[in-house]
Amino acid sequence: MKVLRRVVAVLVLPFLGYLIGATIFLHFWNQAEPGDVKNANLVAVAKSCERNGPVTLRRLGFYYTCEVEVRIRSDNETYTSDVTGWLAPEDIGKEYAVHTLRRGPLSPDVRPDSQILLGWLCTFVFGIVFLLVYVNILRFLLPDRGPRKRRMPTRYEPPTT
Repeated sequence: MKVLRRVVAVLVLPFLGYLIGATIFLHFWNQAEPGDVKNANLVAVAKSCERNGPVTLRRLGFYYTCEVEVRIRSDNETYTSDVTGWLAPEDIGKEYAVHTLRRGPLSPDVRPDSQILLGWLCTFVFGIVFLLVYVNILRFLLPDRGPRKRRMPTRYEPPTT
């Protein structure tokens, strides 16, 4: 039974901490605003959304992967892409100004700055608290090496003659 507790403490708790931290951060990060659609180079319109979750490597809880139609402003060409996290079924039909970095996933042009700052702060505080709790759990569960013997200095006594 002690072995099972140790395995849980060493392997499962860090993974659970990662999932909770990612959930906290992505809750704030996935907030998006439509942005300036008239001047945007890329405009995305959600066509359909699929619900994912409740437990994935990305986060705890449910999130949506939406298929979007992206319009390129310069040549009026369109293509479809998938967006994970920041769109939901209630956003179907709404236009969002988006951008992409080197063939990466689409991101909204405008994210509320206060939400991002709050997300970083909450994730940082959670990380510190989690590390403190994790260290205390490890100290409690991992084998004790026994009492540490304090080495007393030897007293110098002059030789007797």
